[in-house]
Amino acid sequence: MSKAAVFRDVGRPLELQTFDLPEQLEPGAAVCEVVMATICGSDLHTISGRRKEPAPLILGHEILGRIVQLGEGLTADGFGQPLAVGDRVSWTIMACCGMCFFCTHGLENKCVKLRKYGHTCCDEPPHLTGGFAEHVCLWPGTAVFRVPDALADEIATPANCALATVICAKDTIGLAAGESVLIQGAGLLGLNLIALCKEAGAARVFVTDVQPARLELAERFGADEAFNLADCSADEVVLAIRDATDGRGADVAFEVCGQAQAVAMGVEALRIGGRYLIAGLVTPGAQFELDGNQLTRKVLTLKGIHNYQPTHLGQALHFLESCAAGYPYDRIVGETFSLDRINDAVAEAATGKHIRVAVR
Repeated sequence: MSKAAVFRDVGRPLELQTFDLPEQLEPGAAVCEVVMATICGSDLHTISGRRKEPAPLILGHEILGRIVQLGEGLTADGFGQPLAVGDRVSWTIMACCGMCFFCTHGLENKCVKLRKYGHTCCDEPPHLTGGFAEHVCLWPGTAVFRVPDALADEIATPANCALATVICAKDTIGLAAGESVLIQGAGLLGLNLIALCKEAGAARVFVTDVQPARLELAERFGADEAFNLADCSADEVVLAIRDATDGRGADVAFEVCGQAQAVAMGVEALRIGGRYLIAGLVTPGAQFELDGNQLTRKVLTLKGIHNYQPTHLGQALHFLESCAAGYPYDRIVGETFSLDRINDAVAEAATGKHIRVAVR
């Protein structure tokens, strides 16, 4: 038996419920004991009703686990290293078939049979598919990675969401040493992006947000200039960026704030020939106006991503292993709660005081 916190409806506390662990595993599947899970903003959106998911479900997709059972054929991780019971592991937030059109064209995250952890009704076997639980059952088609021993649980746990996503974002839009970057949003996506850009040799990194505490942490991560949009206008930010780039504007911009109105400022802040990556607009109805004349005459590149490909999680763990010590990753998780106190954990996460709240 294994205990889990179940979401049933908006306005209801998560309810602890017990589930049977599978007696037999299908090939390629696994069972992991949850070492730690962190509460992502999308979890809070589901609980508050901003995001619709099939209920009842076990939320939580940022998960670190320890293998307790391996199905036939699951012998190596995404790095090619052997897997064994007892290994501490991270895994992709989704399982894919590996055979459909999208899987065979580098878009495993858009698999026609995609299943996502923390987003699937727990009435369906194997039931335990979210991180707010004692165990998680991994579907076949999930990319599993052994976690380096040197990485603390608090640093490794969120890697399979925000960090893997922004590695995908950087790879998709491209970033060269010496380029200037605008990052819109100083949540975990933005903080990870700052570190990635700094390690890639970005000349200047500009960050915008509306929360002073997040902007202060952004500067600790290496942002050269942090703008509080509660205190200054978008036009003032654009002017400051141009002043710092010999009048040209930023080479690259990343939208990771989830606010559609940010797009107009991002486009305005880019230089001629600039590149814009949108990753945070994941809520239906996130409409924005864009002057096609500006897009054309500035010769801009505009791309979007959603989640990531399995290789990006492997890159994320390698990045943390080699670079995390140089950044304040130890400040990401602000509070930790037991599973029995899951509703206290959710309430604390909803205050916005912490980048992440953990459950273990």
